[in-house]
Order: sequence, then C-alpha cells, then structure tokens
Amino acid sequence: MPIDEDTAVEALYNQHAGTVYRYVYRRVLDRQVADELTNDVFRIAWQNLRKARSVDLPWLIGTAKNLVLNEVRARGRRARLSARLHDDAVTDSSVPGHDGVRDRVHEVLATMREQDRDILMLAYWDGFRGAELAAVLDCPAATAASRLFRARKAFARLAPPELVGHEIVMDGGRR
Repeated sequence: MPIDEDTAVEALYNQHAGTVYRYVYRRVLDRQVADELTNDVFRIAWQNLRKARSVDLPWLIGTAKNLVLNEVRARGRRARLSARLHDDAVTDSSVPGHDGVRDRVHEVLATMREQDRDILMLAYWDGFRGAELAAVLDCPAATAASRLFRARKAFARLAPPELVGHEIVMDGGRR
C-alpha cells in the first residue's frame, strides 16, 4: 500500500522538525523567523514528495540552508532600505507642521522591532499596499497583511494615545 504525500511529510516532520529548526535558529537567531523557515522547508518537502522526489534529512538541511541564505539577503536589503529611509527622513526638514509629531513617531519607531518598523515605513511612508507590499517583502499578500496588522498593534502599544491613528506622510510619500 503506497504512502500518500501528507503521511510522508508528517512522518518527516515528526522525525526531523527539531533538527531543522535548530539548524535554522542557530543561523537566524530569531524564533519567529526560524519557525517560518522551518515550516517553509516542510512545505517545499511536501511539494517535492507530490512530484515523487526523494526527501531525506540532508535534503531538508540543504533546503533550510538555501532559505536561510535568502533570509539573510532579505535582511540586508531591509536594513539598507531602513537606513536609507531613516537618513532621508532625518535630513529633510521641509515637511511643514505636524507639531513635532514626526519626531515622536520616529522615537516610537526606534523602539520597535526592525521587522515591524520596516513594514510600517513601507506602508505609510512609501505607500505600498497589498500585492506591492508583499512583493517588496518577498512574501504572500496574506502574510504581508498579517505582518502589517501586527506592526500596527505593536505601534499602538508603544505610542502615546495622541499618536495612534495620526497619519504622517514623509518626504516623497506616494499618497
């Protein structure tokens, strides 16, 4: 009796998920990212099993390695973008008004996780929405929407009440 792909990937997951997770975590040092990448490894494994390809622990680790390298490159791109956006915002004092709101928003953003800060800046200052935002983040649209929702909640928790819901359009905003 042949084993279906779902049963095979479940068996692989039960046997090797811990090893794959530890491999990924030691390289990215972020539990959420390690969880996401580990899940991606097993999603890809499932796709390969559906195509009747062989999947074993070395294959899983090789796939994890490629995903980690992609994540490291994406982090570099996000860090460069964040630095560029921050430099642009700091050097341009031509945005009138806002009663110092922009500076207070920057203070709150500086206390946030890099991932949350980046997505808020992309959404509110660069005007990326939906599929565009997902493309910039290199993830599915639903994931981008979820990340934006979580980042908004994080901002609301950290910001004084008068800043929550305040819209700031920075230099070159696309609105």
